[in-house]
Amino acid sequence: MAKIPVAVQIYSVRELYKSDLHATLREVAGMGYEGVDFYGDVPLPARELRAVLDDLGLKCAGWHVSYLKFDPSVIQETIDYHSELGNKYLIVPGLPRDQFKSHDDMKRWAHWFDANAATLAPHGMVTGYHSHDGDHIVIDGHTLWDTLFGATGQNVVMQIDLGNSAHGGVDVVSELRKYPGRATTVHLKPYSPSLKARGQDPFGPVIGKDELDWNTILNVCETTAGTAWYIVEYECDALPALDGIRLCLEGLRHLGR
Repeated sequence: MAKIPVAVQIYSVRELYKSDLHATLREVAGMGYEGVDFYGDVPLPARELRAVLDDLGLKCAGWHVSYLKFDPSVIQETIDYHSELGNKYLIVPGLPRDQFKSHDDMKRWAHWFDANAATLAPHGMVTGYHSHDGDHIVIDGHTLWDTLFGATGQNVVMQIDLGNSAHGGVDVVSELRKYPGRATTVHLKPYSPSLKARGQDPFGPVIGKDELDWNTILNVCETTAGTAWYIVEYECDALPALDGIRLCLEGLRHLGR
């Protein structure tokens, strides 16, 4: 299959991004990243941001969009912005914890995702959900994660964050295989459980220096999971932000990606 492009979740360099968007994106492009996964409120009008990306040879690989932006009162505004930007992936980064206390709550969210996927489909867009460790907690015999991806269609992206899900006790390789074709964008966050066991930060090592089975993970992404974008996310303050994402990309290159 064709090589999967590599983007960075801009949250990894959030302080630099907030202070100087243009300089941060130039640094990202200069490292060899091919795309950017954004988060939060929009920093520029869509046309301006697209021009900045185009000038640097970067693509928009997605955006972490609050679930509130899918409210019927603002969803057309949301669609218009991302359409002009050229962003296909509108991924919900989290849901209010007090609104999935039962399996029925989880099923309502699954219906909500399917309904929004249907609204986005005519515009060539998809929605999805980004994993956190708490999404794998069992409630009424089910987890939010399994309910969402067992009950929704292909237009709801399973954006597994490998580090977050591993931190929640999930075998991430099995999870990728469990829902074939659903992990269209994958957050490559390094993780070392032995550090967690010793009371140290398990997110400190970069890709290739941590304890995830990267060769197997990447092979599954490239054969079973339907992955279209790899998205590096390094949040740990063990390294300066730019060093963290640079070393993660170098780690991927050493793995042949």
